[in-house]
Amino acid sequence: MPDRLQLTTLHDREFEQDPNNLAHILRHLVALDELCRTLGVCKISEFVDISLLELDDAASLLARDTPREIEADPETGMILAIEDLVWHPAALGMASIEAAAHHLERGVSGTVAQADVPGLLSDLHLCQSLLEPLEAQGGQFHLSVRNE
Repeated sequence: MPDRLQLTTLHDREFEQDPNNLAHILRHLVALDELCRTLGVCKISEFVDISLLELDDAASLLARDTPREIEADPETGMILAIEDLVWHPAALGMASIEAAAHHLERGVSGTVAQADVPGLLSDLHLCQSLLEPLEAQGGQFHLSVRNE
């Protein structure tokens, strides 16, 4: 299982990956998906892009250069280019993130232990703050998973 989840945004080919590890969202992804399902919004896991994990796996299987030894794309600073990644409308992500956060703020979640709610809300609020400006501009995003 990956140990790092980061919010990555795209607007007019401006690529940004937030450095924060959304560890609480990653740890509670199954519970969040169940919550989103009951709330009638897209599951958070639908926004996860596993492209970097697949690249690492392919490099290992082929016993070729590891991704760290391959030249980085100038726009992304990563091995993969913008077109190699999976993108979703920021507005779609905001609907799911806001619905989950609002439900957890009410304190009635049966899917997440009460002790885990503050950390999870912190991660969700961070995502909201980063996606909100992109929502009206038609920006895109994904949640990138990787191993550290």
